[in-house]
Amino acid sequence: MSAIVNFRNKIIETIKTAAPTLDVDWYDGLFDEKDVADWTLKTPCARVAVVKVPAEHHTTGELNACLRVVVVIIDENRHVLLDGDEHAWDLVEQIAILANLNTFGDPNAAPATKIDFKRISQPELRREGITVGIVEWQSDLMIGRNRSREREYVFLNGQQITQVPRSRVTALGQVNLASGAHAEETLDITPED
Repeated sequence: MSAIVNFRNKIIETIKTAAPTLDVDWYDGLFDEKDVADWTLKTPCARVAVVKVPAEHHTTGELNACLRVVVVIIDENRHVLLDGDEHAWDLVEQIAILANLNTFGDPNAAPATKIDFKRISQPELRREGITVGIVEWQSDLMIGRNRSREREYVFLNGQQITQVPRSRVTALGQVNLASGAHAEETLDITPED
């Protein structure tokens, strides 16, 4: 599976866990009035998109995918037609806090930066009691093989060596005695477990 899709799925699962009543799914990053109209059939709902933004290159050999994550929350106040729906703002705040705490569980993702949340105010939606909130942030996602990390380990036939054979290790060397004399000694230098 793509690392970006996996990261997006972890965000979706985290939001579903934090807000179980929310219908959470992904979208392609662009939405219009028709999408909002479709999503209002499933309120409250959230749609998660990741979009690549330009970033610097790292020398580890991995690709740095600097992602802009956008979560659109749509809620409908079915009781009273109000401009600001308290439940929608609560959902926006919860997702902003999740992004700030970086609780999505991807070890290759950096903490979120540039977290922003807002509400889109349109008179037509307001009259219908629909609230649209947006939470967006940037997060770096490292993709590919880390070449510098590979140099930290010994490989044999393409496999990383994680254990070295243990045996009794002795060393022969000169020993300086307290009296000033010198002697040759065999020392046991086997590492202790």
